[in-house]
Formats: sequence, structure tokens, C-alpha cells
Amino acid sequence: MAIGPISFEKLLKKTDDIYESVVVSSRRAKQILQERVLKQMIEENTELREEEGILSEPIVREDIDFDKEEKVTTIALDEYLEGKISWKKTEESIDQKS
Repeated sequence: MAIGPISFEKLLKKTDDIYESVVVSSRRAKQILQERVLKQMIEENTELREEEGILSEPIVREDIDFDKEEKVTTIALDEYLEGKISWKKTEESIDQKS
């Protein structure tokens, strides 16, 4: 499943900053990937080592059949465009723009 072209107008309906759209959807894609990894580990009854927290670097899954699973970027972009993702700007990010 490939991601089709997305117009800038659709992305800019959610926020005036295109880069914010990219960051929000990419962070959601990373969350979805981590959820898949955790689900697989639970199914395989594999323990998560202490240094491999949920927010650590993504765990490489070697036995993935990419043709069967929907791409995380596709899911994240669909959720973003449908308004299913909510986020807020932190004070730190607002101060950096000033």
C-alpha cells in the first residue's frame, strides 16, 4: 500500500505550519510502530529489558511481512487528516519561534 499525494491545503487546514504537520504525523507513526513491537513482544512472550523503554530507539523486527501490514506513515497521516490526533504546543516550542 503506497501513500498517495497529499495536497498542502489539506495539511494546512490543521495548522498554518507545514513542519508542525510533519512532526505531529511522524511522531504518531513512531508511536504506532512501538505499539506494534510491544504487541508482538507480548504475543511472543518476550520481556522488555529495562534499558529498552518505550521511548528508546525503535526495535528492529526481522520477521515482518511488509505487504500484509499497513504502513505506519499511512495510518498516521490518515489519522492526522481525519482529526483523530490531538497535540498541543509546549511553552518551549513557542519561545523558540519568537
